[in-house]
Amino acid sequence: MRFYSLNEDDVEQFKNRKLMKGLIQSLNKNDSFVSYKAAEALGEFEGEETVETLLTALNEDDESVKEMVITTLGRIGDKNSVTPLISNFDDVDDELKELIILALGEIGGKKSLDYIKLALNEDNLEIKLRAIEALGKISNPESIEELVYMLLDENLEIKLYSITSLGEIGDSKAIKPLIKFLNNRKWIVRKYSLNALGKIVECSIEPFINALDDENCHVREKAVEIIGIRGDENSMNYLNQVLNDPDDDVRIRANEILRKHNKINYNVMQENLRKKPDKLDEFIHKIGKDKVVEILIEYLEDDNPEITDKEAEIPEENLEEIPDENTVYQSINALSDGNYSVWWSAKEELKKIGGPAVMPLIKVLDDENPKTRWRVVYTLTEICDERAIIPLIKQLEKENSSMKMKIALSLSKFGENAIKPLTIALNDESNVVRENAAEALGEIGDPKALISLENTLNDENPYVRKRVKAAIKAIKTKNCNKNFTI
Repeated sequence: MRFYSLNEDDVEQFKNRKLMKGLIQSLNKNDSFVSYKAAEALGEFEGEETVETLLTALNEDDESVKEMVITTLGRIGDKNSVTPLISNFDDVDDELKELIILALGEIGGKKSLDYIKLALNEDNLEIKLRAIEALGKISNPESIEELVYMLLDENLEIKLYSITSLGEIGDSKAIKPLIKFLNNRKWIVRKYSLNALGKIVECSIEPFINALDDENCHVREKAVEIIGIRGDENSMNYLNQVLNDPDDDVRIRANEILRKHNKINYNVMQENLRKKPDKLDEFIHKIGKDKVVEILIEYLEDDNPEITDKEAEIPEENLEEIPDENTVYQSINALSDGNYSVWWSAKEELKKIGGPAVMPLIKVLDDENPKTRWRVVYTLTEICDERAIIPLIKQLEKENSSMKMKIALSLSKFGENAIKPLTIALNDESNVVRENAAEALGEIGDPKALISLENTLNDENPYVRKRVKAAIKAIKTKNCNKNFTI
């Protein structure tokens, strides 16, 4: 008989001293938060006893404990967990059902796959979407077949999630159906399809070059981004043509990539300046003074009679119109709207506003509605302001498995700007933060992260080690044809 209750400090000591029996004791008949932390810590131990203990805890009444137990079972990846997880599916609420599906995706195997396929027939849209995400974790011909079939669904979110999961699997069998969607009438479908194709190594460069002529600027910008990531020598010449693109963001992105690869055509850029001498100050503000100073020096030394000293002046003040504060908050509030078109339009408006919307958006990361939180994360990713990186990393500790995965993937969109804070996060005290930081670094694929990842190979948490190994493999695969210095 026990005459005292264990607390959070006890759990931490058991974890640090690798005392599994202490954690098992902490999981049973204690304060719910202590049980929650014990269930999380047990993810560091592999073996039959750990799995059996966690499976027993599935009968706990506390929903938060169940949530962490399901998540931990997914992390451990033991196939003995599949049948008990499936048997609990009909007895829990929708949020736990979503976590069970994601856990089955992490565990994998034929039985998990068969049940995930059944979940695609659920009436609840969110459960369907989690099933599609889970399929993206299982590299199997049946997964690809199901996802290709889901591409035909009329629901736009189902279509977009299916496209994304096909990209995550990265199998060449998905190339043909995804290329067909590059002709879809909805620009967002074309953009997602391009992004998925960009993750399939066997896909040729032609679809991305062709997309540089797409009628929608978002699609063109995505094509520029993928061509830059692939770094193909011949395709860089096409990006020089994009320096004449009518959209500012497309031109800026092309300019950044060409400069990074030292492939910029100075003649093309000078021609752009000559075409708009009356808007030179606006051009400088958009591109950034530090990035165009060399071009400006060459340009101002040119004996071009069309250019006057007045036109060449660089204003010190910010000429960009500052949006009304009410506009920012109205758009943020609209992110919670149930209508897809409304919240998507709000996201696009916030993306145009850019920097001034970042801090107000960060404040909404703690919104009680998980859908709103995800839309805020997605919007911050679209704006891609460096100020959002640290708050997003901190947010990893607060979310469920589904959201953690989404945030990790979102962090990868910040590219090399996120590498330093993510490598620092590899030393965070939270297992969740470390594992998702590793996943994000793998998605970014920059060799500069290899040293930090390799230093984390001996992490005390087995799931972190698993993610670190996967990230290292992804980076080396992505850079296998390049000579790089770490």
